[in-house]
Amino acid sequence: MSGVEIRTSRLFSRGRAFIVALDHGLVMGPLRGIERAAEVVSKVSKGPDALQMTPALAQLVKENFASRGGPLFIARLDTTNVWREVGGRSTGYYSMSYTVKEAVRAGADAVICYLLVGLGNGNTEALNLEKVSEARREANDYGVPFIVEPLAVKEGEYESLREPTVLKYLGRFGSELGADVLKLDFGGDSKQFREVVDASFSPIVIRGGPKTKTDLEFLQMLADALAAGAKGVTVGRNIWQSSDPVVFTEIVSKVVHEGADPRNLVNS
Repeated sequence: MSGVEIRTSRLFSRGRAFIVALDHGLVMGPLRGIERAAEVVSKVSKGPDALQMTPALAQLVKENFASRGGPLFIARLDTTNVWREVGGRSTGYYSMSYTVKEAVRAGADAVICYLLVGLGNGNTEALNLEKVSEARREANDYGVPFIVEPLAVKEGEYESLREPTVLKYLGRFGSELGADVLKLDFGGDSKQFREVVDASFSPIVIRGGPKTKTDLEFLQMLADALAAGAKGVTVGRNIWQSSDPVVFTEIVSKVVHEGADPRNLVNS
């Protein structure tokens, strides 16, 4: 096994990785569904391979990681105001909030950072790249998997850009930067996403993104991405903003780990 495979073997122990993201509070505040952080973590901690959150939140809910077979802890290290609605966004800022050392002390099994292409002016993007590179070196020193979340952002646009050429660039950029795993948008077309997978040489877990109109729409997106070569999924709002987070966590796990057909799991 390569060094990358060794570092990420626990995350992909079931073949494909199912991650629940709960780090939105650092970027967007207490969104609907995560107002009571400890409560929602307890609802969604059974089934995923990992939970993604800040070291501060992980300390609050550490009992969820304690049991044998419990989820891994992926630590969010950084933040940005790109998606913030309170106080305005201006042209965007980027800041590292935690070190890898702090994350490891909090029990992190892996760490994750944004790579925001197009953020603010060139100096802001360069700072982001510099800080992410420093975090990669520190993660390598500690032997923990380093996950990069590359996103193309445009001033005045809330959603990241998802054109195939953009995603191919982001995937290759993140791979060349030394990511053990990439967290990347799915553009919606399986054939085109296969090209993104082929252009990258780090395994990709897709971003779940905003809450979709229907559960079937969301689950089908996950199934299409997995069929196109994604190695896993990261889901946030579509789980903890669902009508029943416990049940929907189980449903997503069946799609990811068992290859279940979404049409047999939910109504349209």
